[in-house]
Amino acid sequence: MYRAPPSRSTNSLRVAIDARYVREKPSGIGAYVHALVDRLPDLAHSDHFLFWAHPLAPRPLSRAANTSAVTIRAGPTAPWTVIWPQCYASFTNVDVFHSPHNTMPRGLPCASVVTVHDVMAIERPDLHLQGLERVVKSVYFRQAIWRALRQATRLVAQSKATADRICMLLPEAAARLTVIWSASDACFRPPEDLAVAKERAACLSGAESPYLLVIGSNTPSKRHDLAIAAFANAVPRPWRLVLVQSRKARDGLVGLANRLHVADRIVWLDTIAREDLVTLIQAAGGLIQPSIYEGFGLPVLEAMACGCPVVASDIAPLREITASTAVLFPAGDFDALARALRDFVRSSGLRQSLGEQGLSRAQDFSWDHCARETLKVYRDAAARRP
Repeated sequence: MYRAPPSRSTNSLRVAIDARYVREKPSGIGAYVHALVDRLPDLAHSDHFLFWAHPLAPRPLSRAANTSAVTIRAGPTAPWTVIWPQCYASFTNVDVFHSPHNTMPRGLPCASVVTVHDVMAIERPDLHLQGLERVVKSVYFRQAIWRALRQATRLVAQSKATADRICMLLPEAAARLTVIWSASDACFRPPEDLAVAKERAACLSGAESPYLLVIGSNTPSKRHDLAIAAFANAVPRPWRLVLVQSRKARDGLVGLANRLHVADRIVWLDTIAREDLVTLIQAAGGLIQPSIYEGFGLPVLEAMACGCPVVASDIAPLREITASTAVLFPAGDFDALARALRDFVRSSGLRQSLGEQGLSRAQDFSWDHCARETLKVYRDAAARRP
């Protein structure tokens, strides 16, 4: 039930945050929003934070005294969600509304902050969605993101690479744009006992042999087909490939694995708990991130934070995150990925060195810093409002 915020002092802010990506099943945007929900109330005791909660969100989102929540039954990316939610912003009399997922409601009676994770819907709509969903939603997302880029009081990009893409599309956005890195949660860390982690991972994956890991849904931009093909070509037994995603015959990966005769060496794991994902990363021989388009690349950072070495596409966001601590190959290049994986699995020294370097690099990313910088953006957005 909605609880009205208390009266406030002259200098305090009322900030509404769309937290509908915080649900039981983790996601990249969900992790980002959850980190802000956890930290912002403690950083600004005199401010009040109103969270728009999804019906499947854990309850309560926050126990802090300077927070309240209202359940919104429409999904955050539903087309109608940009039309009617302004009523909540108006009756709660907020100063700033933060949309953490590329789009924003129409007609907001307050300053607005939009976090832009990527502009793939504008630049590469062919990679954004699949099948009928792509046809139905591509026009909507393209228009909605363009409107957010043009109309938001302030914009936040999660990487310099994404900020550069925004400025190429809309140069005048530069004056309203701030880069604030995301981070990995504290649970992503090296194992206290690697042998125990490997034993637990073997229970999860069904075998004790070494494995490489691929994380995330199989969308066209992720190129998981490339990972399977290169694995089949270059990685010998007893290595396996573990894909943390749904096993869907219609998406082509199952058929590809069968044609390449590696189906018996591939494990699909769907809807695993966060602690199990951490264990799988800790015990993995390496993470493969073969994306041809990214806005940030959270699985790469989570792997680095666990001391897991990374093989990734040489694209700007992943170069920015890894900073020379990963094996990079030209995006979409099968032969290059196959060569990289062949060398990678042959050299335990290379894997150990990359794991140590990546772990050190991961310390440069902090959710506390992200929350502090985001609060500064809120204050600036409120000050810019006429």
